[in-house]
Amino acid sequence: MDFLRKHLPASAGRYVERYLQGIEFPIRKEELVGRLEANGVPGAVVSQVRKRLPEGEYRGPKDVLDALRRR
Repeated sequence: MDFLRKHLPASAGRYVERYLQGIEFPIRKEELVGRLEANGVPGAVVSQVRKRLPEGEYRGPKDVLDALRRR
């Protein structure tokens, strides 16, 4: 099982909220990745987000989580 699927259970909303704290939306993927790094999100998570999150603009944490779960 890959890292994100293992770490994005149904209760993942609280982790997404913590990781995305202080990030202003809408935001594009590369800017989001940079903000995650600046927020001290673990490198393995940032790496998987960079790899799996589709290019585009995200309106909020729910959009990000939904996109990651679809991958």
